[in-house]
Amino acid sequence: MFERAYWPRWVWRVSLAVAIVWYPALIWLLGSPPAATLDFGLAFNSMAEHLLAGRFDVDPDAIGAEGFDVAGRTVSYFGIFCALLRVPLVLLPGFARTDVTWWSCLAAAWLATWFQLRAIGLVWTTQSPPRQSWLAAALLISVVLGGQHIQFLRPSIYQEPVNWAFAQAMAFVFLTMRGLTTARGFDRPTICWMATCAGLALLTRVSFGIGLYASFGLFLLARGQPRAWPAPACILLAFAVMTGIVNAGRWGSPFTFADFSRFDLSQDAAPDRLGRLAAYGVFNPARIWLGLNYYFFPVWTWIRSDGHVLFAETQATLMDAMELPPGSFFLTDPLLLGLAIAGAAAIRDRVRAALLLGLCAPPVLMLCAISMAHRYRMEFYPLLFLAALLGLAAPSRRTEPRRLFRAAIIGGVVIGIVASHVMAVLYARSPWGPGEFYLERYGLVGTYTRPPR
Repeated sequence: MFERAYWPRWVWRVSLAVAIVWYPALIWLLGSPPAATLDFGLAFNSMAEHLLAGRFDVDPDAIGAEGFDVAGRTVSYFGIFCALLRVPLVLLPGFARTDVTWWSCLAAAWLATWFQLRAIGLVWTTQSPPRQSWLAAALLISVVLGGQHIQFLRPSIYQEPVNWAFAQAMAFVFLTMRGLTTARGFDRPTICWMATCAGLALLTRVSFGIGLYASFGLFLLARGQPRAWPAPACILLAFAVMTGIVNAGRWGSPFTFADFSRFDLSQDAAPDRLGRLAAYGVFNPARIWLGLNYYFFPVWTWIRSDGHVLFAETQATLMDAMELPPGSFFLTDPLLLGLAIAGAAAIRDRVRAALLLGLCAPPVLMLCAISMAHRYRMEFYPLLFLAALLGLAAPSRRTEPRRLFRAAIIGGVVIGIVASHVMAVLYARSPWGPGEFYLERYGLVGTYTRPPR
């Protein structure tokens, strides 16, 4: 399935070794050792046991406040992929109550890194001109030690599905670049594996799945060759049917992925959310400007003279939650953004345009969502990473990088690495839920310096 990268072997080995060693070490340093007891850590275990019994509910004690009450049963909106990973575990005597969330999050991060390194290796060859080699090396370092992984190393039931969906998306991006850059092109195995990645993502986290389905579907249309469509179409349909069966078993409709009117938290602790949901829905374009602020220009944390956050009234009207920590892609991923812009500007064919257009779906959904969270930033990275690879692969008139160019690249990498590690520390200490609750009581600095409870 996978081809060997063209770069020097030591680059591959050192990069992967850094990820294998530093990721678990950093998680531990941030206060989450492998044996830590995590909130809702057995929810996917319970889901796996119930799936083996032909049921789609979950133990109320395992899912707690994250459950949904449907016809006297407790269900979850999380996709079933992470539960399927635990099927071998729950079948082993004595291991059904073993929490593997920590290891699952880490394994997904490693796998995503592996695919990203291989994707960069398809572009960065031993024959690459110096300018491209500089950019490729900088992107590689940014991937391993920068925004796409470091800042999300907080094991939790919330982070785990996002990590696995991201890994599946990175496999999709790798296969895309292999099709675009190698002699084998988009042969039948490649497009079938791309369809499989999209289907797995749909079972893991629907927003990622929608993006990969859209990207792959538009790719097939733009590429033409309808005789090659039946096999990947059957794969996509099979995963869609599986997802529909799960949805029907949970909510009574194959097209419902989550019914937040039945959310325990909304019914018990925050009933105001029901009115907000009825008025504006789960996704609404009216929230886009707030989303841009949250993900790129985090002035929403500013405390006004009256003691409220800057957009307090709008947040109370439109949003369930804007979670801490505040962050910006401009700080954690300056190089990635620059390469992505260059890649988008360099597109001259409809196949590449179609692939990127489909991957716009998850970021747009996150910008419109009723809740915004730090982990949702991962939804932007498939689009940004593929566009960055296209920018890296774009031909350049210059071969030798100038001194100013090198300084800018090094500066971007350093800023991204430092900012990502700062975000990792803040994310590890950030409370769940609406950020304004803490900001208005303790301030931004006080929220992170007060003793943990």
